[in-house]
Amino acid sequence: MTHIAETPVNLCELLDRKELRAKTQLAWLRTYGVPLVSFSINMPGPVKLNATSEHVFSQGLAALEAACRAQGWKISAQQIHHDKTGPEGIFAIQGVSASVLKKQMMQIEKTHPIGRLMDLDVIDKQGKSISRKAYQIGRRKCLLCQEDAVICARSRRHPLQDLLAKIEEMAHADECCH
Repeated sequence: MTHIAETPVNLCELLDRKELRAKTQLAWLRTYGVPLVSFSINMPGPVKLNATSEHVFSQGLAALEAACRAQGWKISAQQIHHDKTGPEGIFAIQGVSASVLKKQMMQIEKTHPIGRLMDLDVIDKQGKSISRKAYQIGRRKCLLCQEDAVICARSRRHPLQDLLAKIEEMAHADECCH
C-alpha cells in the first residue's frame, strides 16, 4: 500500500473546497441535466486524507457502483479527487429521479458496515440538495453516544482521539468482512 501524506487542513482550505464543489455541481447540472451524487467522507479532525478515509471511500465507491448496476442506472460522468481535504467524488446518474436516488444513497449509508462514515449527497436537476429531513429521517447519530452528531460535533463533546479510534475500529471491522 502506498503511503499517504497525512497533511492537516485548515478551515479556509475546507471552505474553498466546498465552494469549488458547489461550482462544479452547478456546471455538471448544466452539462448533464441529471441528478448528481456528491460523495465525501465524514472524517473529524484536521487530517482528512489518510488510509482510513481512503478505505471508506473505496468501499463507498464500490457500493455506489453496485447500486447503479443493480438498478440499471448509468453513471454518465464521474470525477474523483484525492486531495488533502479528503477523498471525494461527483457522479452524474442517468435513469433515475433524484428522490429515488436519495433513498438508495441513504440505504447505503444505513446498511453498509461503514456507511455511517460516508456522506452520499444527492442534488436534483434544479441544483437542490435532497435532505434526509425530506424523508422524515432524523439527523445522523454520534458515533460514540448516539445523540445528534451535529450537536456533539459543535459542542466538542468527545475528544477527537476517541472519535478517530471508533472510526478506526469500524474500518478495521469492515476490512475483515470484505
